[in-house]
Amino acid sequence: MPRKIRSDIKIGNLEKKLGLNKGAIRNPDGTDARSDKKLGTLREEYKRQFAGPPVRTNSNPIPSGQKKSTEKANKENSNKKSTSTRKKSK
Repeated sequence: MPRKIRSDIKIGNLEKKLGLNKGAIRNPDGTDARSDKKLGTLREEYKRQFAGPPVRTNSNPIPSGQKKSTEKANKENSNKKSTSTRKKSK
């Protein structure tokens, strides 16, 4: 099993170490990570945004039945809000 890469390594040095092109390591928003940013900082940003490490996995699409149920719930919530405002205005 390979060793875990230390979190205090800078992105530029990590790209050199792994033989990657400059700019290959990205921020969570897709922009190029600065070469002087530490890997630990990048990991924290990924955890905050994605609640996990920066590992790409196969994403499972939402089944159509679940998507419709959330749409219905949103419509019901909007209907509840509009009826409650009507009662107050009477």
